[in-house]
Amino acid sequence: MSGRLWEPFRIGRMELKNRVVMPPMVTRYAADDGFVTERTKNYYEARARGGAGLIIVEATYVHRQGWAFPNQLGISDDKFISGMRELVDAVHKHGAKIGIQIHHGGREAKSTVNGLQPVSASPLPGLAGETPREMAVEEIAETVAYFADAAFRAKTAGFDGVEIHGAHGYLVDQFLSPNSNKRKDEYGGNVHNRARFLLEIIADVKEAVGDDYPVWCRMDGKEYGVEGITLEGAQKTARLVQEAGLMAIHVSAWGPESPVNRTTPTFTPVVIEDLAEGIKKAVSIPVIAVGRITPEDGERLLKEGKADLIAIGKAMLADAEWTNKVAADKTDDITPCIICNGCRDDLRDPKLVGIRCSANATLGREKESEIVPAAKPKKILVVGGGPAGMEAARVAALRGHQVTLWEKESRLGGQLVQAAIPPHKDRIAPLAKYLETQLQKLGVKIQLGKEASATTVAEFNPDAAVVATGIKPFLPDIPGLDKARVIQAGDVLEGKVKVGDKVAIIGGELVGCETAEFLADQGKQVTVMRRGSEMATSVRPSNRAFFLSRLLDKGVTLLCEVRYDGISPEGVIITTRDGEERTVEADTVVLAAGSVPDTALYDAIRDKVSEVYHIGDCVEPRTILDAISEGFHTGQKI
Repeated sequence: MSGRLWEPFRIGRMELKNRVVMPPMVTRYAADDGFVTERTKNYYEARARGGAGLIIVEATYVHRQGWAFPNQLGISDDKFISGMRELVDAVHKHGAKIGIQIHHGGREAKSTVNGLQPVSASPLPGLAGETPREMAVEEIAETVAYFADAAFRAKTAGFDGVEIHGAHGYLVDQFLSPNSNKRKDEYGGNVHNRARFLLEIIADVKEAVGDDYPVWCRMDGKEYGVEGITLEGAQKTARLVQEAGLMAIHVSAWGPESPVNRTTPTFTPVVIEDLAEGIKKAVSIPVIAVGRITPEDGERLLKEGKADLIAIGKAMLADAEWTNKVAADKTDDITPCIICNGCRDDLRDPKLVGIRCSANATLGREKESEIVPAAKPKKILVVGGGPAGMEAARVAALRGHQVTLWEKESRLGGQLVQAAIPPHKDRIAPLAKYLETQLQKLGVKIQLGKEASATTVAEFNPDAAVVATGIKPFLPDIPGLDKARVIQAGDVLEGKVKVGDKVAIIGGELVGCETAEFLADQGKQVTVMRRGSEMATSVRPSNRAFFLSRLLDKGVTLLCEVRYDGISPEGVIITTRDGEERTVEADTVVLAAGSVPDTALYDAIRDKVSEVYHIGDCVEPRTILDAISEGFHTGQKI
């Protein structure tokens, strides 16, 4: 691919080899105390090797008071410099420049993480839930100094520039936003006063690192869903920070309805193009645009003068080689981000150390996930063309094995096919397409409509077999369930069955609720029932509230804590949580009561093939992430 994306560009004295930026994204790959780890270095080095012109290291706390996440990088003390220098060297050897985002969580910092009460512009709780202490003027001055000291450490470690984090609801943004800043002194009120904290940080940072050292900030072009920052206000702030000497502005957005953070898997490209363009019109310094930007749209933004640099975030988590592949016109080889927001949810999960990617099993495991050629190529049979089976076949073929894949259906994809059908789930489909394309390119022999049995596997005589046969529906014990009007949710989604106007769905987890929305969009009257106390508990936390509100807005009735008494010609007979016996009228009853592993083939061949692997949903029904991860690591070890 040729075009402006590949032109060199300068931010102050920092010259970039292209206009592709990896924006800061918190990974939680640091040590417990904030030090750089080998995992941190491997992660960033992979994206530098992947071709990005500028790597901006994730939010790094400037003081313990602002430490917001477990395993967050720190730069609050000189002891962090040596590890940071190693990180810089790892990125520099691939020709990329590296900046670092200096950060204070403010009211989003948790006392459970740093042991201190959060602070903010005003004593108003944020998403973290704790009520912060309003910062005294003396504390503000101290915090300004923390930012300056952190910037000096970054320069000492060899970073090419520093980004001040002034967005996403953290401390600087809490001062900038009228929604979170209710102060009556010189740090509150009009735009200039609310920007005073940031302007003082800029002044002290520049004094610490020198006027010619590249310093820029990330800021919100708008807050969505609250009476907060407007584009007009952001433009005024942008002009103020330009006058203060910043060399670039990285435009983002925030708020409960921000399209950048909206967690539905719907893919809408360049979701805040208008904000980048608005800031660009207000200043003469370079503007970095972000927000689900495709290669084509990135090129267009540059040509139309709406931005100077293009930030590629989650897409670069899904594929570290995104930049190189786009440059080489190999976009069909890019592992697609399916916008599930699992990486974002991992940030707040105390059981995890580090973010993961549903589509990319190597994220955060770059070194140990290197593809090593097989010492002895084998004849491998993979049974099942879902995500686990396809990924195992892909990796095994990359390693030089002779791979054959059998799939009993007439198409590949497995559960990915149904998963991509409900509203707002279309961005899952490219993952199935990507995997199929890779298998074809790698010469995997694919046989569709091929049912496997112990006999056919024995006749094939593989050196190793991978069983990824998926799931089968769970059939609950409900009188009348065998009636013809009871159909499976998957058959509904794939259009294999006719559905009446009144629909009762048994099962209120993800599949049941997504099927309900699918049918509601067709004008059906839908009721979803479940025995449990809450609907859709398996939906990712960042998406669940939005998802359930959509169902209610579309007129779907949700009934929890029901007892199923039977299925009659009129519908489903239930007893409600209040003890009322009633019939939910329905022309069609849809079963979405879960699934169980289909282990029949594995049980039949486990003692008959010398090397057998059992992966994906046929082990236990789980997620795309689990399927891809098991497929990758199985392909890696055969």
